[in-house]
Amino acid sequence: MSRRRLFTVAGCLKRAIVAAPLVIIMMCANAAGALAADPSWTIAKSANVTLPGGTIESVSCSGPAACTAVGYDVNASDIQVTLAETWNGTSWQRQATPSPAGDTTSSVAPGLAGVSCPAAGFCVAVGSYQSGFAQSGLAEMWDGQQWTEQSSFPVPADSSGWQLTGVSCTSRNFCEAVGGYANSDTGVNDTFAATWNGTSWSLQATVNPDPNDFEFEQFNTVSCSSPSFCVAWGSGNAGNPGETLAEQWNGSAWQTQAVPSDDATVNSVSCTSRNFCEAVGVSSAYAWDGSAWTAQTVPGSAGSGNLQGVSCTSRSFCEAAGEYNNSPDVVPVAAQWNGSAWTSQAAASPAGNSFSHVNAVSCASARSCEAGGSWEVQVTSNDPQALAEGWNGTAWQLQDAVAPRTATYNLLSGVSCVSAAFCEAVGMHEDSAGNQDTLAEAWNGQAWTVQPTPDPASTSGSTDDNSLLQVSCVSPQFCAAVGSGSNGHLALMWNGTSWTLQALPGNSFVDGQLVSCASSSFCLASDANGLVDTWDGTTWSAGPAVTGLTYVGSVSCQSATFCEAVGASSADPQAAAWNGTTWTAQTVAGPVSTSLNSVSCTTATSCEAVGEVAGSNDEETTVAESWDGSAWTVQSVPGPSTTQGSQLTGVSCTSATSCTAVGWYTSSTVPTFGQMDTVAETWDGTAWTLESSPNPAAGGLLNGVSCGSSQACTAVGHAADQGGQVATLIENGD
Repeated sequence: MSRRRLFTVAGCLKRAIVAAPLVIIMMCANAAGALAADPSWTIAKSANVTLPGGTIESVSCSGPAACTAVGYDVNASDIQVTLAETWNGTSWQRQATPSPAGDTTSSVAPGLAGVSCPAAGFCVAVGSYQSGFAQSGLAEMWDGQQWTEQSSFPVPADSSGWQLTGVSCTSRNFCEAVGGYANSDTGVNDTFAATWNGTSWSLQATVNPDPNDFEFEQFNTVSCSSPSFCVAWGSGNAGNPGETLAEQWNGSAWQTQAVPSDDATVNSVSCTSRNFCEAVGVSSAYAWDGSAWTAQTVPGSAGSGNLQGVSCTSRSFCEAAGEYNNSPDVVPVAAQWNGSAWTSQAAASPAGNSFSHVNAVSCASARSCEAGGSWEVQVTSNDPQALAEGWNGTAWQLQDAVAPRTATYNLLSGVSCVSAAFCEAVGMHEDSAGNQDTLAEAWNGQAWTVQPTPDPASTSGSTDDNSLLQVSCVSPQFCAAVGSGSNGHLALMWNGTSWTLQALPGNSFVDGQLVSCASSSFCLASDANGLVDTWDGTTWSAGPAVTGLTYVGSVSCQSATFCEAVGASSADPQAAAWNGTTWTAQTVAGPVSTSLNSVSCTTATSCEAVGEVAGSNDEETTVAESWDGSAWTVQSVPGPSTTQGSQLTGVSCTSATSCTAVGWYTSSTVPTFGQMDTVAETWDGTAWTLESSPNPAAGGLLNGVSCGSSQACTAVGHAADQGGQVATLIENGD
């Protein structure tokens, strides 16, 4: 049997630990056609580790103690939603915002890009979201009590998709919102503008370049000093070239302004009157004097970076903020305008981060500004966390922005229950730095909660790669969990209060880690290659290796003098017995292509083992074997009728006549993301019966099961949540 086939279940889980979340499911399972749910199996609310998240895209202050920031975050179900938070002069607090339904996994899932608050009790925020195959603009209004979506926003008749990128309000009765839309008549993207009169929004005609140029154009920013004066800047983008443009609203029509450079990239504009505006962008700043735009010099890193936001309170005070690529890091930068020149400033950056992005700034006075953006520990983590900092007239200081709980991938690989009121489940999750850390969560009879676990740091300086694969408990005060660490195998012990990290001296770093405890003074751990460690109640020590197997998939101990190990080999032996001193290979009936993934023994003369048999075209079928003290016997196991491949990954027995096995099946020979189904089977001493287990909407995979009694079983694994993120899965069977 090939090594690839031997690691179909256990090896897939280990390989999944170093893969991206979406890859995990594609590698480990694919299925369709779920069975009807059986009332005896239910999905439990399992715990998941989450991370601080959020991105601030825009901020607006009506006073030193009244600022609103908007953007988006990815919630704990990996769905992007709108984000708004408010500053009261002391702290940031999140506000509830509507998030329209749409394509939650799209790059243009609901998000807010601009906000304007002319008063503490009135704000307008704009953005976009995906609706079917088209992008749609999004406008929300704050009335001092709540945010409400404005669903009656006007759209050009020839639009096949549109978005809002900026908004500027001078009062409750006047706002300008800008963006762009896909012109279905010309096939190009055009600028878009609309005005708010205190009651409703109305479309405005904007000036667009010659459609025969087939250039992508949209407004990116807007600022109004009065209902009769606004300035909007726009251009194409890196993927859709378009000329730089600036337009002015005079109270009745939009007119073009001459730009100082055709390749100018302006991200933000701020106007205090019709005779003074400042615009900033990539390595650039421009001033408007009422008749023309003039290029300005910004010194230092701010002038060489990307200024994302600018806010002016008068001709003699403006603050600009953005980011600078100080390779290999990205750092925040700021600059101040004093009426005659720009001065570079030092901006604050969170400790321990490498990538800080400041996207917006708003000033209530020369001594009070707020800036917002996001930061990441490392760019590959893809876990941005909201960033806020304030200007007090002297320096920029970090603030605690609201960092909503966002998704990370979690999975459970093993479970052990000693009663209806105590179970331990183990697995792994990813942290904000891209490290893969151990995960343990406990059931107290009412709820699952995540427990703190120690993780060994990588000695190589690379990201950590730690995971727990199996756990065995003999009481609520004693559990042993084993797994793979960055520097070799690892073991954790539970004493009823906390987990402690211990070394496994006999094992080098190879795939797989298994454990079974007969008591608090005897546990046996094995890796996939059969290297063994034993626990004597005080320490772990190396023991004799399992003989006869090329791959060990599971071990079950009833005492210090009896354990069964199962797995696979290139010949007949697929099991081995431990007598307290040595291992003895056993012949297992059935095809040589059998791979046993799990075993459970209730006595030395009663064991059940389950797994799969490799077939043609990479199709697998479930298999079960029983041990009666002298021989292994193949048992008939029913499988789903639509399967193109199925495996049993875990089994737990409470007696010779009561066992439960779990796993997964697929009805497709081609792996497809998020399509898999769980399998549950029960043994009554005479026959195996296929049960209908529930499945999350995106399918699920069960890796292990433990039965506290014949009427109470808990199975664990992982599944895709609503947003496609890998999350823990727990199912209860009664």
